[in-house]
Amino acid sequence: MPDRQNPQALFLEHREWIDRVAAAVCKRHGVWGQEAEDFASRAREKLIEDDYAVFRQFRGDSALTTYLAAVVTRHFHDYSRERRGRWRASAAAERLGSPAKELEVLVYRDGYRLEQAGEKLRTAGVTDLSDARLARLFASLPVREPLRPTEVSAPDPVLEAAEGSSRADERIMAGEAETRWGGLVGALDRAMARLEPEDLLIARMHFADGRGVADVARALGLEQKPLYGRVKRVRARLRELLEEEGVRGEDVRDVLAEEDAP
Repeated sequence: MPDRQNPQALFLEHREWIDRVAAAVCKRHGVWGQEAEDFASRAREKLIEDDYAVFRQFRGDSALTTYLAAVVTRHFHDYSRERRGRWRASAAAERLGSPAKELEVLVYRDGYRLEQAGEKLRTAGVTDLSDARLARLFASLPVREPLRPTEVSAPDPVLEAAEGSSRADERIMAGEAETRWGGLVGALDRAMARLEPEDLLIARMHFADGRGVADVARALGLEQKPLYGRVKRVRARLRELLEEEGVRGEDVRDVLAEEDAP
């Protein structure tokens, strides 16, 4: 167990890890640039408050890196609430999970256009869905007023009419998509509940949240190289469990993000 009698030394030893976790959680939530730097500074300040109380409170129930990752993530959510005000995901976004929740945040909370939001999510590694598939997913979310004002240009009546017609078609298609995905998400939740505890955590981070293997390894304090093989085994086990739930073929590939799998 790390020496809690010298918390300052622990902080300095794990300073790089703390910054990496802060950068990762910012990237995952679409926070970049100066705002990400501000949060990293805020996270370090929180960890040295009250004479490094966070380190002195560590009981050794997990790896120190895992503990610090959880603390930094919690501080990010506090920081985000303070900076952006109170935000609650819609019931539809909660039901659909990632990347619907992140898409809703970027468009309605942060004021990005749909194509900008899609590019940010792909760059951050949250999703690899195309703009067309993200548009279909977005169409299944309720319309909300953005919290952040956006720049607008003079409306083009022809363009507005075309977009209105397209949006109506997307919502019709999205009704069918929402029903299908709701069933798939429920099947995935039941399948993951049958995994071993650590495999469940890996599955939620990698398959449900869309985090990369390297990110999962860092967050859980695991070696990255062996984790690739373990992810494959977890994926294979989930395929078996999903098939027992009656999910097969293309639906299995979609729910496990295996669009290009044979």
